[in-house]
Amino acid sequence: MIIGFNKQFPDKINEGTKKHTLREDEYDRWHTGMKMHMSTGVRSKNYKCFKLDRCNGIQRIEIVYFEKRNRKFVFVFVDDLYIGGYYPDQDLIYGYKILPLAINDGFDSAKEFFQWFKEDFSGKIIHWTDLRY
Repeated sequence: MIIGFNKQFPDKINEGTKKHTLREDEYDRWHTGMKMHMSTGVRSKNYKCFKLDRCNGIQRIEIVYFEKRNRKFVFVFVDDLYIGGYYPDQDLIYGYKILPLAINDGFDSAKEFFQWFKEDFSGKIIHWTDLRY
């Protein structure tokens, strides 16, 4: 299946620093073993497949924003287990898996990751390596 990426990610995927991607999957399309045509410019004349691979595994992920007394906090759950959180206003991480999650998803910091995922998110972590959380 074709999976599109922003232009900032192909080099990180090819170098091995981006090890998975987070995607909404409302129709449950992604499954272990599926062929992945990693591409940029999907559905445009600039289409380019930069890597062929296979989906090595799937994990469910939820990112939940919570606000109390004008302070925001983000909870992150993988396969229904709490793996940590983040205070965006203070750039504070709770839980040792949050920074690796951000780095392995192709971001340089937790702050950058949560700027990308800036609201509640429910979906899947699509792995093409053996990494799991």
